[in-house]
Amino acid sequence: MPTMNSGPSEALRRLHPEKAVEREKREKLRQAILVGVGDCTNDRLDDRPIADILNDSDD
Repeated sequence: MPTMNSGPSEALRRLHPEKAVEREKREKLRQAILVGVGDCTNDRLDDRPIADILNDSDD
């Protein structure tokens, strides 16, 4: 646990991995959004109710 004497460099060192994880999460979300936008642009979206889609996937 950092103490008051640890200084800002210790706090920044501990924060760095958390920021890397957040960047990775944002990148995954960005990629998923781009896939969705591409699907929408290319008319690949299914407008059926979710229940119908799920029933078809069970077959």
